Amino acid sequence: MEEQLTIIISNYHQEAHLAETIESALKQRVKFPYRILIADDHSTRDRSREIIQEYAERYPQIEPIFADENGGYLTNVIRAKERTKTKYFCLLDAEDYWTDMDFLQRAYDFLESHGGYSIYEANVLTSEGKPLLSAKWKSGTYSREMLLNNKPVPVTQTTGMFFRNSIFLHGVPEVMKNAVGTRSERSFEGDTGRFMMHLKEGPAYYESRVVGVYRLTENGIWNSLPEAKKRLISARMQLDYDAYYGSGHAVFVNRAYNALQAYFREKEKELEGMNRQGPLMEEEDRLMMEDVYQFCKEHERDLLRGKSGLLQKAKQIYRILRS
Repeated sequence: MEEQLTIIISNYHQEAHLAETIESALKQRVKFPYRILIADDHSTRDRSREIIQEYAERYPQIEPIFADENGGYLTNVIRAKERTKTKYFCLLDAEDYWTDMDFLQRAYDFLESHGGYSIYEANVLTSEGKPLLSAKWKSGTYSREMLLNNKPVPVTQTTGMFFRNSIFLHGVPEVMKNAVGTRSERSFEGDTGRFMMHLKEGPAYYESRVVGVYRLTENGIWNSLPEAKKRLISARMQLDYDAYYGSGHAVFVNRAYNALQAYFREKEKELEGMNRQGPLMEEEDRLMMEDVYQFCKEHERDLLRGKSGLLQKAKQIYRILRS
């Protein structure tokens, strides 16, 4: 039987957690052959490379990918996805780990028996011991049609996602490659981007049980960001997802609007009593904000009732932030 699954572990200076992550993959109880690609994004300040090499020498299913220079998370994951030609794949960040040793087999069995589905996802615990997704999310099927009709769709964290490889069998899409180094990079590097891309291919089945742990580390690519920055990135993501799904979907316009309003509220707090010199925001953030602002303005007709007076309050803040 040929390899059925590729497990991608993305690492950058995670010596403290890397071995536990790899062990949680090796301990999965599965009845099918698989491979583990460990992509290291040029870790130079810890023993990551040595740990990866040691495991690769002991376990033939492990293949290391060592970068010659640091390229960032998206570039590192693309390196691995270019080699992902198995029927299924999943990712596990090097600081996270699985606790349910039957997760991969259960996900595999579900997608094998449900050919039209693209995603099997499950809940995870944060390192604080709390479920990432609340109990309001029930096990069941969630589809592209539900998303586009503005129905709630659960998106778990990377540790709880398992995909049918309907995209990367044919190579890495240009939209991902072209996103590297641009304001779209965040849209396609993480769990939300992967989920959105694959939900377009087929529905997802969500299982409410917990299958692993998502560590909330201070140097994480998301958790290390200020709250306002998160809001702005979330708003910018909606532009890219709207384009990926064919442009002009009200759900993405409204999500962009809501995230941008949240961003403005965070910035408004900064403006209150502000007495420091210099610009309030970086040039990249200013450009990102303008992208979202113009997107919302262009699609004002698609906003839900109660939002038709687009950004009236925000316009004043917008002008201040641009100055």
